[in-house]
Amino acid sequence: MTNEIRIGIVCNADFRDRLDAALADADPRLQFEVRCYAHQEEASGYAAELEPIVDAILFSGPVPYYISLEERGALSVPADFVVYDEVSLLKAFFDLASRNTDLSTISVDTISTATVRDVCGEIGIDPSGIRTMPLVEGGIHDDFASFHIENYRSGRTTHALTCRSVVKAKLDEAGIPCHFMFWTKHTILKALDLLVSRYIQARYRGSQIAVGLLRVGIPSVNASIAETRRMALEMESQLLESADRLGVHLVDIGNGLHLFYSTYGALKTQTQDFTTAPYFQSSPQLGNYSFQMGIGTGPSAAIAEEGARKALYRAELDQNDSVFVVFDNDRLIGPLGAGSSSRIIRVADVEITRLADRIGITSANLARILEALETDRNANYSAIELARILDTTSRTARRVLARLAEAGFARSVGESVAVGQGRPATLYRIDMSSRDGAVQ
Repeated sequence: MTNEIRIGIVCNADFRDRLDAALADADPRLQFEVRCYAHQEEASGYAAELEPIVDAILFSGPVPYYISLEERGALSVPADFVVYDEVSLLKAFFDLASRNTDLSTISVDTISTATVRDVCGEIGIDPSGIRTMPLVEGGIHDDFASFHIENYRSGRTTHALTCRSVVKAKLDEAGIPCHFMFWTKHTILKALDLLVSRYIQARYRGSQIAVGLLRVGIPSVNASIAETRRMALEMESQLLESADRLGVHLVDIGNGLHLFYSTYGALKTQTQDFTTAPYFQSSPQLGNYSFQMGIGTGPSAAIAEEGARKALYRAELDQNDSVFVVFDNDRLIGPLGAGSSSRIIRVADVEITRLADRIGITSANLARILEALETDRNANYSAIELARILDTTSRTARRVLARLAEAGFARSVGESVAVGQGRPATLYRIDMSSRDGAVQ
């Protein structure tokens, strides 16, 4: 990061002192425009005010972020929110324990059930008595205060832990013992790092180098020298016309192999976000020729070319006229083209990492699940079937399914037919459609 980056922050006024303490340790090249609201409904207006004057916007929590999206739609600059993570929850547990609160009899909102269980496991607390009400997109207007009140008055809990100041005010008014959970300095600095990474990725991604390698398979024919030469000229003409349509300069490097250079941004546009292949279509007279293309992208020509060679190798294994892409020399997709709806799903993407953290699974597992869903969104999965996709054990796959279900992305739809003496397996339908915007 060489130039200053302007970060807009939309923050609850109650958080301002803690925010300032955290920002004092942020990268000095970050410049901040802070707007504090007294009520969460004001967040959208502040986001609109900041949008034209900053490079990215960070919200102090998920509620103002989702409210802004609900009222305004997607922002024109990268935006994110501070996640209440394991570190924040662990600090809140420490604060409660110092007040002699029985942690096994509390109610918790906003935090995912998986995160609560993980932290309880780390510090040796039985989570079975803890009541949770995670915040999910679309549920920002749910009545979290009533959740705490009902649990307390029924005797199921003795204390409430909330991440929302509105809920805290209602619980205080109702006389319910309540502790407010703040994020930590570590948490907000981590959120800033992720947002800056996302901004840099969006800013510089389009200018990355793209290298394409096209292999033209020449059929074996019995023809005169003149006829063979005529066919070669016809082929060359077709390739040049296709290259002109793509806006690239095609170089013949021998043995039926051609090379071209472009940029990631240009190639993304030409392939409709990498969902269609940049076909080098031939005339009917050249119908016996085959075409395989490998495309690589990266911050340098060397990285992009290495990716292109890997992608071409995969296309040649496919044997059909096909196109594969390797991004930043670390992830392959394809084949692109007719009948393919492949999309870019990169483990390193900030959105993938953020969503995986919230669900409580690894980025690699989430990326594989998203890829599987691109093939068939209506498939049902048992733990064994998901284990094959994730290349892991059935036990791990069951844990992944459980966490997807807790996050609202999977539901049980029945059982498989038992084979022999085996027990039927629970089948799950995974639906990530509400998070399609996280995949780039």
